[in-house]
Amino acid sequence: MTYMTVLRPLGFMFALLAGLSACSSDPNRPNMLEGLVNKSDEAEPDPTFLAYQQAGAPAYLVSLEAKDKAYTVFVRQTTNAKGEETWISLDKLSLGMKNGMIIATRGMGGDQLAGDPSQTLAALKAGRKGITERFVTLLNGESQAETLAFRCEVERQRQVNVDLGPYTADTDLFYETCRNGQIRFRNLFWVERGSRNLVQSRQWISETVGTLALRAIPR
Repeated sequence: MTYMTVLRPLGFMFALLAGLSACSSDPNRPNMLEGLVNKSDEAEPDPTFLAYQQAGAPAYLVSLEAKDKAYTVFVRQTTNAKGEETWISLDKLSLGMKNGMIIATRGMGGDQLAGDPSQTLAALKAGRKGITERFVTLLNGESQAETLAFRCEVERQRQVNVDLGPYTADTDLFYETCRNGQIRFRNLFWVERGSRNLVQSRQWISETVGTLALRAIPR
């Protein structure tokens, strides 16, 4: 499996992480990013990533919660006519996303080949609770693509301020609890009031990868 790492030599990243190090992406783990700038793992940065970063592309700080020190930054590379985005990392991983929702991963091992969280996204944008369906395509034990259907409950928890560094976002925190009889997981979404943008989230990928925590990096 390829794990995300922090790249100390990149000055721009050090500055970003310094501003984010006291923030939390899980209300039960208030110091999840504490000490991030002191990590010493190094990797060779992807030149395509650097080109988009230097051009000012939107960015996310992302952590793999099941692996200690597994942090990286993703920048947006492309957007197609359907609004589906490709995001790439310093260490050559990629995410498929749409409006802050992960719809695919590549390079992490046990990747999510495809996902359809459209019903949940609609509930978050509308600021309402509800029962939704979510579809996730994974590789099964025979290395064949298998699409799993989940029944999910979306609930608004409370109003939360999220410190993004340059400004503090006024958000609504939503829980999405999904199950299909064998697998159960919970996603968290911090939705900015007014814009209804997802500024922070915890999103389940697969049983192998676990959960990714994402936080928008303001430009």
